[in-house]
Amino acid sequence: MVKSLIKGLNILEQFTASRSSLNFQELVSRTGVPKATISRFLRTLTSQGYLSFDPKYKKYFIGPKIIALGFSALSDMDLRNMAYPYLEELAEKSHQCINLGILDDTEVLLICAERVKKWHILGINVHVGSRLNLYQTSIGRAILAFLKEKDFRFLLNKLLEDPNAARHIGPRGKVLIKELERVRERGYALNDEETIKGLRSIAAPVFNADGNVAGAVNIPVFSHMVSRKELIDHYAPLLLNTVKKISLARGFTGHKREKSGDSPSIKNLKLIS
Repeated sequence: MVKSLIKGLNILEQFTASRSSLNFQELVSRTGVPKATISRFLRTLTSQGYLSFDPKYKKYFIGPKIIALGFSALSDMDLRNMAYPYLEELAEKSHQCINLGILDDTEVLLICAERVKKWHILGINVHVGSRLNLYQTSIGRAILAFLKEKDFRFLLNKLLEDPNAARHIGPRGKVLIKELERVRERGYALNDEETIKGLRSIAAPVFNADGNVAGAVNIPVFSHMVSRKELIDHYAPLLLNTVKKISLARGFTGHKREKSGDSPSIKNLKLIS
């Protein structure tokens, strides 16, 4: 247990909708933390943007970093809640497990996972909160392929700093860039036993109202049960149909991205009833 972290969180927890600002003495009284200690914590939290200080009234209030974290969490929660019925429908139609992931630095964070029993039997340990490889997995590639150019270049430079990633994506990321071009042409990404032997998957991006990629949905399958051809011919249309429904529900029309000259939008696939 990290006691200093708990103390810092305890300070932040004192700020609520009804107590949006607190002075030094109020924080000391509410937390029970010694004055010297809380003074040190307040300096740190303020310098890092988690709290702000009003010198005129000598009161602290929630800073921009906490606000940004809150909105980010709400945005992800909104995506997960909105997408869930469509993911459930896809799981029922495909009889496969379904994952929804978002970009988190240089990894994919799973925020929703619809499971079927056979995965529990075979012991695949992927769940909500799992972090996946960004440059090899289908869900990671589906996100990378449709990022804005400047965002992709920023992430590519970070990946190239990782020796393991650099070995897979090639000099200056050429191998990855070539693969992402194929992803954009198809509208979906493939992973054929590149990450886990015996497992292949397909993934497609979800867009928001601004035309930016918000995450991606994938269907992982066991290679001894589903061939690459079946994955493409049978499961890709179901997947593309699902991400189109989710994107439309998020307010995406495709017009902004097409006009901006950024990465192309989802293929114009007729919705499957």
